[in-house]
Amino acid sequence: MKITEYLKQHILITDGAMGTYYNKCYPLEGGLVEQAVLTDPKRIVRIHEEYIEAGAQLIRTNSFAVNDLFFSDANQRNLIAKKSFRLAMEAVEASGKDVYVAADFGTLFHPVMQDLEQLLSVVTSMVDAFYEVGARIFLFETQADTYGLDEIFTYIKEKDSENEIILTFSFDKNGYTKGGLSFERILQQYGTDPKVDVYGVNCGMDPSHIKDLMEQTTFYSDKPWMVLPNAGYPYILRGQTLYRESADYFVSTMEKVLDLGANVVGGCCGSTPEYIRKMVERFGKRRPMPKDIGDIPTSMTMEGRTLSSFWKKLGTGEKAFVVELDPPFNEDISKVMQGAKLLKEAKVDLLTLSDSPLGRTRMDPMLLGAKIQKESGIFVMPHVACRDRNLISLRGMLLGSYVNDIRHFLMVTGDPVPAADRSHVTSVFDYNSIRFMNMAKMMNSDVFAKDTIVYGGALNYHGRNVEVIAKRMQLKMDQGCSYFLTQPVYSQEDIQRVAQLKEMTGANIIAGIMPLVSYKNAIFMTNEMPGIHIPDEIVSRYHPDMTREEAEDVAVSTSLDIARNIAGVCDGYYLMTPFNRVTLIVKIIDAIRDELA
Repeated sequence: MKITEYLKQHILITDGAMGTYYNKCYPLEGGLVEQAVLTDPKRIVRIHEEYIEAGAQLIRTNSFAVNDLFFSDANQRNLIAKKSFRLAMEAVEASGKDVYVAADFGTLFHPVMQDLEQLLSVVTSMVDAFYEVGARIFLFETQADTYGLDEIFTYIKEKDSENEIILTFSFDKNGYTKGGLSFERILQQYGTDPKVDVYGVNCGMDPSHIKDLMEQTTFYSDKPWMVLPNAGYPYILRGQTLYRESADYFVSTMEKVLDLGANVVGGCCGSTPEYIRKMVERFGKRRPMPKDIGDIPTSMTMEGRTLSSFWKKLGTGEKAFVVELDPPFNEDISKVMQGAKLLKEAKVDLLTLSDSPLGRTRMDPMLLGAKIQKESGIFVMPHVACRDRNLISLRGMLLGSYVNDIRHFLMVTGDPVPAADRSHVTSVFDYNSIRFMNMAKMMNSDVFAKDTIVYGGALNYHGRNVEVIAKRMQLKMDQGCSYFLTQPVYSQEDIQRVAQLKEMTGANIIAGIMPLVSYKNAIFMTNEMPGIHIPDEIVSRYHPDMTREEAEDVAVSTSLDIARNIAGVCDGYYLMTPFNRVTLIVKIIDAIRDELA
């Protein structure tokens, strides 16, 4: 009988933890428990048997961490998949009981978002391996975001329409996953997704906090709901991660979870066969309770009410003007505030603030941006580098910026910390820019839904392989990236490359223009700035004896030439202010408007 049929009239109790229980039984082994499928298969069979003897009606294969992060060889991954299923079936057959076996996949979440083709190759190959040895139930647990899931589930269902898919996410106490998905979002999306047969929550929380979330929950279908909490919250003792033994409390709380509509219950980290045994004894013969079912609220749809002229121009085809200022190294913001005032008067569409470029500390662009936007009235777009912030900080930063009315961001991975500083300055890089954009996309679908943020990415168009660059751009666009600010453009070759990328992706391109303000500046940029190539024809326009005014006149005319040549390719101009010379930038903008308006 298929699980979905069984659950119409019964609840179902699964097994508990494999990893933490294995480490409890064999505390000195070390390594990944999944390796024991090959090195100590009898131990794995015995743990499966203990859960079955305790009354578990579904057991999971010991394959949670079998992915390309821990097992780089595809043949080894597929071998462990097959062997883990066979060991689980061996335990079931020895018991003589009717027990379901689910092919188990752990989190697909990756801090550096994988190429979708790579992810699908790894997972579908394992699906094939499991299917070959008889698996028909595929459980994806402890998920953090939705990336790739629809494609994977489509593959599983097209392979065999009788295959069943179980999907569970791991949330924190506030109801959010590591990827920024809300509890509410999962209820809406997967409660109504026909490819998913059972969905729910596992890991991350103890049963009481899951119960608290469920008490505030409205379901959007009668689809079976699975709850597999941790035994509690872990603590470290003598180098070991432990969980307090609290089976009676766990079971009594899980009974309340059943009252709230759960259909499938079991355990995750810290739980043992004793937890399962006590659940079976206490409520193993219960029938499922009805769920509180409602309609998906229309307020959760994205309205996107951002009113900046920059955003409006992107939608109409009119060229937008974006100007970058560097936050100061100290507490003096007089120059940047005066610059913002001048740019507002010049009707610049967006002021963007860099985030400690080259790994050198400057004033925080979000805090400075909030002050500038409030006091000058110009819309700001802080750069946000993943280099210095972990997931908690990135999410908190977006929330804090949001309540200060900042709606535009440039999301970048960030320049590395200089080599000389690495002994005492640590880079974080929990995320790269693509993963960060994915989190922002998730937040736009729930917490920011009534007034969504807009965000762009940086475009270094100089790479050798244009197809790789375009593919990365497309991956960012898939995560909600709305525009790209390019590296400075100088040569005809630069323009041709940007045009090629525009044609390949259809992206909104804001072309970078960095004026050269002197002969010395031109020579320095030519010889010491990596990734920037300035043609001799432009450098030759400058000479050592020029006055400041003469050099600025050349900067204006050269910038106008670049703007003219790239006008048919770009959707706006991104002017980088050299040495805080805002008046020069205003002259360039006026010249471009006079000729190209």
